[in-house]
Amino acid sequence: MNFKFKPKTAKNYIYLFLLLALSGNPFFSIGEGSTQYIFSGFVLLLVIKHNTYFNIKKEQFFFGYILFFTLIFFFQKVVLGFVSIPGAIGFLLKITFGYIVIRFLGEHFKITYFKVVYFISFISLIGYLWNLLGFDIPALYSQKNTALYSDNSLKSLILFNQKAAGLRNSGMFWEPGAFACYICLGFLLYLGEIRELLQTQLFKVFIILLALITTYSTTGYLVLFIIGLTTIFLEYSKKYGIFALPIVILFSTIAYFTYENTEFLKEKIDHQIENSANRDTYEFSPDRFGAFLFDMHYIQKHPFVGNGMHQSTRYVDHPWLHDEKLGHGNGFSNFLATMGVLSILFYSLCIIKYNSHNSWIFLIAIFALMQGEQLMNFPLFLSLPFIFIYENYFSRSSYLSQQETENIAMPPESF
Repeated sequence: MNFKFKPKTAKNYIYLFLLLALSGNPFFSIGEGSTQYIFSGFVLLLVIKHNTYFNIKKEQFFFGYILFFTLIFFFQKVVLGFVSIPGAIGFLLKITFGYIVIRFLGEHFKITYFKVVYFISFISLIGYLWNLLGFDIPALYSQKNTALYSDNSLKSLILFNQKAAGLRNSGMFWEPGAFACYICLGFLLYLGEIRELLQTQLFKVFIILLALITTYSTTGYLVLFIIGLTTIFLEYSKKYGIFALPIVILFSTIAYFTYENTEFLKEKIDHQIENSANRDTYEFSPDRFGAFLFDMHYIQKHPFVGNGMHQSTRYVDHPWLHDEKLGHGNGFSNFLATMGVLSILFYSLCIIKYNSHNSWIFLIAIFALMQGEQLMNFPLFLSLPFIFIYENYFSRSSYLSQQETENIAMPPESF
């Protein structure tokens, strides 16, 4: 793995930044009305510019991926009697946008993503320090959070957002937990190669980890623990054998005391569990446990194809929740309730099949990230399987080209 790769043009960074920005920066929000039309026009221009990416014979996985979700929407129409056409088109356009960026970057997606996250993290620490010193950032863009269960305001400088008092680091995303998820994804893409990443990009790793710590995100800390433990077992124990055991014990001890002695971990989780246990059957609760229990009603109602994205079918048995911004806290159960078990199984199989590095651990960590944030509402996570497909494709294409140059017989298997 070439950790020192430098993109040849600024276009690589611009494309990756736009993918991240359109995956949760409030200034670039893909909402309803005009913003949705602007996003549609933007994706259409990219399709025209990168028309070679849409050869149905060469890009069969992309078309198969799009076809699967198109069929899900078709069966939702059959089962539910209604599907939001703009919502379905928007969903498919998000996948298409993610695909174009990932296809463009190919095998260099991971290192470009890592470096862009480092840049965002570095900027975020400056903004976070500014907040700690008691200053409010000037707002180029501001947003009053009107979610039913939240009144936190947001001020934005595009590259950095201040959420409420700013005592947690949101980076450029809608809240600190979301920023933590995108940071964790950068490390998850390097599962099995973290040791080498530390050796070659130590300063960048330090800055990114410091940004993650300042999010005070329960989900982010949990997934960081998964990444750390996996790294010790996969990389350090392989090199040092039984001598890596003290590292495991030390790491686990630090994680345990962190959990036991921090309000945003133990007390927060205990409080959410208690609230979920005491909730009424038809009561909506925005926290991850309460939202999951609420969604179980809809998952059981239409388990295979889901209940659709439109509120008239998604919350058909809870009409008093219509037109409310709920602040839904569990992206995993929401995706299940919206798009069905078949969709999450298909998504999982695509990742497991094409991610050749610790795919099950990667998938479990992605599901853990979804427990806290609505990540499947955005292009990057919807198109995640393409990262592994095109990493493998371009790596193999480069290998085959080298074999042809050296007149060596090529391996019999094909991509």
